Amino acid sequence: MTRSTQAKPPARRRTLLGAALLATAAFGVGLLSACGSGQVTQTDQQTAAVPGVNAQSADGKIALRDGGVAYADQYKPGSTVPLNIRLFNNAEQTVKLTGATSDNGTIVLVGGPQPTAAASSPAAPAVLPSGSKKPSGSASEPVAAAPSPAPTSAGSSKIAVSIPVSGVALLTHGNGGQYLAVDKLTGEPLLPGGALTNVTFTFTYADGSTTTMKLPNLPMMPPGTALPKPSSVVHGEGGAE
Repeated sequence: MTRSTQAKPPARRRTLLGAALLATAAFGVGLLSACGSGQVTQTDQQTAAVPGVNAQSADGKIALRDGGVAYADQYKPGSTVPLNIRLFNNAEQTVKLTGATSDNGTIVLVGGPQPTAAASSPAAPAVLPSGSKKPSGSASEPVAAAPSPAPTSAGSSKIAVSIPVSGVALLTHGNGGQYLAVDKLTGEPLLPGGALTNVTFTFTYADGSTTTMKLPNLPMMPPGTALPKPSSVVHGEGGAE
């Protein structure tokens, strides 16, 4: 009876095979490490916990953080659209927000001093000499018509909000202070996911120089968004001038 035998691989062959297996394992570990390091670097690109627009002024000294339109199911044309704006002054002098515009309507400051229009007094009746009587059959004295009420506005178009050095102005709806709003929305209804277009803020420094901040879009914020309150807040300090 013939017995078949299998020759054992030489020691050199076993050594090479073991080295190849170790190299394969090391390569796999390297791939896992590379994937892990990629995930770590992606954390730098995560969005902030509070959604909203972040922007800088043209000179880089004024910052807007978490800006947006206060949430609503719908803003119909002609309605008031409140904004949530947080402005930080990183300049070395006091700055004042002195204007805001949008393609979707006039932006006003709500909660500040409102301009008052003087009503015209009705014409005084003619004074007759003492003891005289009005001629019989004469026409009654004309009565001046009451002045027409001026169209109501949500706020003042004269915006003047001072922001101290290293200070912040919190202009948010429902915060108990002043806030910005679009008065009488124009165009199409503004729905969730929509945005105001071409919003521009104008700032004037204490030395008289100016800068602007231009936002192509100012979107509506998600429902239930709560803005964090910074330690130093200015609610429209300075009022309208």
